Amino acid sequence: MIALVRNSAAGKPARWVLAFQRATESRIIDWLACGTYKHVMAFGYVAEVDHWLFLDWRFSTVDVIVARGAAATRLTDYYTRDADLLGMAPRKSGHGIRLGLWCVPAIKHLVGIEGSALRPDALWRDCIRQGAEILSHEDTRAADRTAGPDAVATAGAGQHR
Repeated sequence: MIALVRNSAAGKPARWVLAFQRATESRIIDWLACGTYKHVMAFGYVAEVDHWLFLDWRFSTVDVIVARGAAATRLTDYYTRDADLLGMAPRKSGHGIRLGLWCVPAIKHLVGIEGSALRPDALWRDCIRQGAEILSHEDTRAADRTAGPDAVATAGAGQHR
């Protein structure tokens, strides 16, 4: 049985962190993605309820996870491992339908990206052209190592409790 908790708080992330991962466990995805990035996931802080929302759309399943505290820290570490990160506020988009059942169309729809990207590399470029902020990239990661991936990913997005 599902027990509903009555709560007057609701919200959505004001800014998403997009994690473009360089590795995947699937040889087929490695081949299909044929670029630097093999997968893209997203997470964001929902201030109204003091929780993090994690989204991972894959061919076989969709993970939607709500977490805070140590669990949110573990998930942030997982999402940012071997990944380059963009920060982006959701935008209003002119397209109303989402074609495709994989990570790129799902993330495009989530943040309102216009473009024809079908692979994560092309989505990275479309996001940059449409105002995304680079939070962490392989070229800058050496300078950020002392802060750790959690500090980079969550800068300005909320705090773990």
